[in-house]
Amino acid sequence: MIEYIININTGCMVYQEDENEIVKGSSLGYVKRLCQEHLFTYEGYLKAVKMKFDINHKIPLFISESIQLIPSARTRDYDNIWVNYATIFRIEEMEKSVRITFYSSHHVYLNISLKTFKQQIRYLEEIRNTKVKHFHR
Repeated sequence: MIEYIININTGCMVYQEDENEIVKGSSLGYVKRLCQEHLFTYEGYLKAVKMKFDINHKIPLFISESIQLIPSARTRDYDNIWVNYATIFRIEEMEKSVRITFYSSHHVYLNISLKTFKQQIRYLEEIRNTKVKHFHR
């Protein structure tokens, strides 16, 4: 399962529980492909979330129960890290960052405040609840 995705100079690195994968293209390109594999476009998702929830920046992405991506920065920024909320075990506030520990015991540091990250989680939960409610009708 995906834990987080970062850009590297040869493409992007997809960190997973038991192995890492280098993928050609940016992390945003990889995320767009994930969306298409789950039968929706990234652009359409952004448009719908902006209209429904009035969220305009760093929009979290609910793809499936096992892929729930939260961006650490603007999605087009090279240093953005996409963190899969579904794989997070613990979130800790550090001096100027947040330490994310995954169920696998791997961890990553994000240059983001705990308050901002918790807001992203709230947005993700709102989106998830709306999508699941519509799916079960």
